[in-house]
Amino acid sequence: MTYNKVSTSLLFAGMLTFSGCGTDEYVNSTATATPVATSTTVTSTATTTETPVSTTPAPTVASTTITTTSGKTITVNRTQNGLVFGGQEGKIVLLEIYGDTCPFCIQSIPIFNNIRAKYPNDVYVIAMESYGKLDSAALASFAATNGIQYDTVATDSAGSMFTFMNELTGYTTNQGVPAYLILGRDGALVDYKPPHVPNEEEIDSMIRSLL
Repeated sequence: MTYNKVSTSLLFAGMLTFSGCGTDEYVNSTATATPVATSTTVTSTATTTETPVSTTPAPTVASTTITTTSGKTITVNRTQNGLVFGGQEGKIVLLEIYGDTCPFCIQSIPIFNNIRAKYPNDVYVIAMESYGKLDSAALASFAATNGIQYDTVATDSAGSMFTFMNELTGYTTNQGVPAYLILGRDGALVDYKPPHVPNEEEIDSMIRSLL
């Protein structure tokens, strides 16, 4: 009987670690695409010679404007294969989707702080809050309290970002959080991880492969 109890507890903990926080109470999505249940990594065909990393984005198909909690306004272009953040062209982008009351999201803040600090000239880190309970002022207070050192954006200041992310990955907010996307220097989507607890080594390895 003791064995069964321990096994059940470990299984439950493992499920939480894999899936992250649910959003039963905070469904905020209007997207209609079929959710993607597995991660997506875009790989290129291997070649025998090294070629320069492209920083030229694909053609723009749509644009939106977002405002960070610090008041910074950013134009984001949705390209045929990714996203380009105005003012951050040529950088790798680590884009997180999180919820303010999700314990796994709060637990992950140091990971994103570390990535930002490690690659200040090569990586732009930004996070979209998805529960939608906090406006920019309240989210700025949350960010300060929890030591967020990267740009973060409240749901009501995110423009069409959740639609863009849905079009790229199939992500909808009722799938849960945290999730993240990694965009190459040309803005192309190179990695998407659906809701699960982020692993710093995994993120760092992907970024190093793009430098």
